[in-house]
Amino acid sequence: MSSPTFDCTACGACCFGGHDRYIAILPMDRDRPIPETATHEIEGRRYMKMACGHCAQLTIAPDGQTLCAIYADRPEACRAFRAGSFECLKARQHRGAEALALRAFAMAQKETAPPPVETAPPMMLGQGADQPPADTLNPSP
Repeated sequence: MSSPTFDCTACGACCFGGHDRYIAILPMDRDRPIPETATHEIEGRRYMKMACGHCAQLTIAPDGQTLCAIYADRPEACRAFRAGSFECLKARQHRGAEALALRAFAMAQKETAPPPVETAPPMMLGQGADQPPADTLNPSP
C-alpha cells in the first residue's frame, strides 16, 4: 500500500491557529527579512500576525492554491513543519475545515467580484454618452 502525497498548496491547515502566539519568531529567524508589518510583539517576544484565525501571510491564489506571501523568508517554525508529518495530520484533522472554508470563500469572492476598474471606460461625474466631455462644457455664470 502506498502512502498518500500531501500537497501543502492544496491545504493550508498548518497556517491556522487558535491564538496570537501560534507562530513564534525564533532566534534563528533574526537574519531573515521577515517584514516588521507581518509580526507583532507580545510580552517582549515576536510572533507572526494572525488574521481571522490564520497567519496573516496566508494567501489564496486565483487558482485556489494556498500560498505563503513570504514563503522564501518564512520563519523557522514554518520551515520545520513537514507535509505528511504527525503535526501536519493533526492540523488537517483540527483545522482542515477552516482552511477549506477560506479557500471556498476566496474563490467565491473572485467569481462575484466586479471587473477591475481599468476595464471600464473613463467617465466623469455627470458625463454620459450624450454629453460632451466635461472640459468642453462652459461653466455656469
